[in-house]
Amino acid sequence: MKFILSRRLLALFIILNHPTPILPASSNLTYQPMDHEPFLYMLGRKKLLDAQYKCYERMEQLPPFQGEGPYCNRTWDGWMCWDDTPAGAMSYQLCPDYFPDFDPMEKVSKYCDERGVWFKHPENNRTWSNYTLCNAFTPEKLQNAFVLYYLALVGHSMSISTLVISLGIFVFFRNLACQRVTLHKNMFLTYILNSIIIIIQLVEIIPNGELVRRDPVMCKILHFFHQYMMACNYFWMLCEGIYLHTLIVVAVFAEGQRMLWYYLLGWGFPLVPTIIHAVTRALYFNDNCWLSVDTHLLYIIHGPVMAALVVNFFFLLNIVRVLVTKMRQHHEAESYMYLKAVKATMILVPLLGIQFVVFPWRPSNKLLGKIYDYLMHSLIHFQGFFVATIYCFCNNEVQTTLKRQWNQFRIQWSQRWGRRRRRRPRRSASRTASASAEAGQLPVYICHQELREMGPHSPEGAESIPMNVLQQEQESSA
Repeated sequence: MKFILSRRLLALFIILNHPTPILPASSNLTYQPMDHEPFLYMLGRKKLLDAQYKCYERMEQLPPFQGEGPYCNRTWDGWMCWDDTPAGAMSYQLCPDYFPDFDPMEKVSKYCDERGVWFKHPENNRTWSNYTLCNAFTPEKLQNAFVLYYLALVGHSMSISTLVISLGIFVFFRNLACQRVTLHKNMFLTYILNSIIIIIQLVEIIPNGELVRRDPVMCKILHFFHQYMMACNYFWMLCEGIYLHTLIVVAVFAEGQRMLWYYLLGWGFPLVPTIIHAVTRALYFNDNCWLSVDTHLLYIIHGPVMAALVVNFFFLLNIVRVLVTKMRQHHEAESYMYLKAVKATMILVPLLGIQFVVFPWRPSNKLLGKIYDYLMHSLIHFQGFFVATIYCFCNNEVQTTLKRQWNQFRIQWSQRWGRRRRRRPRRSASRTASASAEAGQLPVYICHQELREMGPHSPEGAESIPMNVLQQEQESSA
């Protein structure tokens, strides 16, 4: 999920500053702690102890070796558990995830020789497992870690910038105000706050091993708000779907108190799973700063989010069905207008929820896995940018309003600077109009307050300005 994928990115960043020591070739004993051990290594040691306990329990429960001939006995090598292995065979397992620079896609090998004895390293004559591939942190992997880290920073920074601009447009231009724009503004705010929290975690908390070791309360409060804002993102998206369903198909909320229900669903309901998660996390999995993702308690939040995505998607499918039926039967122009509004939400729902569906199936191939990582991180960290682009910058009403405002600004600018120019000789209106026509310029049409509809012979692209602007210009030139 998004949270898990983000944490894996953060783990990659930590090992850039705190790399694990190279494993000695002569031994694979349990890792010796450093004086100032980063948090992720502390967490790795806890995983290791848990794996050791499960290994000894497993060795007691497994039946004796059923094969013929010599074999190597089941054993715990200090890091992993190995079952009984026939003589002359090489046993393989995926690398453990105890440490952030261990690649779980690589393999560990352990050889059982022809006498039924585990291979011993020639330097010290001790049993040895080959973990060298697990932390072969090549320059390519370092580069990928840096790219993914800065991709997250750039993505959330761009999201904040575009969302703030979009929110400013919706607030400044009152003619855009409507119930759906109110939903947009609330959803934009959740994405802005969520991106700010993620940037704080990336820059201030995750790289600071000493801060994570101290485990301050503010660290967990920040995590709480991150989970809350993430849930709010998707429930305000659900509000968008409910609004369109109410507008086109059938009313979901009562007419008089509709916005109240939207606020309760968008801001209020996500508090319930977030609070439950915080309480259970403090009682049953109270790790430092709640950075670990190795707990099913996260599904307390991710479960409702996935349910909201599924419900929203079915809402939108039903809306499209109704609109297509109306267009086929009545050819209503209004249905085409609603269909445009639905398209934006139809695009965003799978776009913003794809990581919840695709994440469990990361390709095992290295190249495909790399492509998967870049694609998923781009979708996750640029979510706010996608929301602002689709709901604001690609909106025809917003584009028309901005163009109108820009034209008004140009008129006012030319009027202000025109007063400072030297007074030119007066010419009659007829001479001015004829000169303009000769020069091939477009005439200016004047209308009072409301813009007048131009006749069929009016030139295309003619500019209309209010009467009071020309009156002021005449007074200034008089």
